Amino acid sequence: MPSKGIIFDFDGTLYGDWRLWISLIEETLREFNLSITAYEALEQARNEIRTGGARETVKISGIAVSLAREQGLERDEEVRSRFFEKLDAKMDETGPGNDLIMLLEQLKENGIIMGIVTFVRKTRLTRRLDMWRLADYFQCTVSPEQVAEFKPSPQPYLKVIADFHLAPKECVVVGDEPVDMLGGKRAGTRTIGLPQGFYSREELEEAGADSIIASLNALPGILLK
Repeated sequence: MPSKGIIFDFDGTLYGDWRLWISLIEETLREFNLSITAYEALEQARNEIRTGGARETVKISGIAVSLAREQGLERDEEVRSRFFEKLDAKMDETGPGNDLIMLLEQLKENGIIMGIVTFVRKTRLTRRLDMWRLADYFQCTVSPEQVAEFKPSPQPYLKVIADFHLAPKECVVVGDEPVDMLGGKRAGTRTIGLPQGFYSREELEEAGADSIIASLNALPGILLK
């Protein structure tokens, strides 16, 4: 059955990748006079995945906090706040990018209904979509404070699907983490993995990805056949 609805993750899917997260972590810790290399930041993320602490999702700001603690700086909220300040500044500077706008416009013109399920808090997400003038592309967005259970639970996906007035098998979930694949499969959708965050192709496939893409630009070729 052709897909009629698509549910995106936000961080690491609609915006950003592991290179951006690493550079922001480095910049954040530098302001606390802590020297962290890109390799060390990447290893911290991968180690959390390997040891089971982040088998399904990685909190990017949490990596900065962990690295700061390893160097004796226990000012978690300050580090976390500084990281998000830098992320906001970067997003303000870059905007959503022409490729993303063209993709969303193409999907919309072809009758695809779009939504977002993300760990980004509702206030923060709404502000970002409004600033980028993308809000009208998404019929429904769901953040953790809106449902009792979040990823990898199917609950947020089922909420979006109900808002779409579609059957789960008519929808596809796109994300960069195992929680996206797991939640989508449990909700009865197809799943597409985008391994541009901290998780590999193999880890997304193990979590249930039906397809793997290297870029969002590949989506029309899959969805609009």
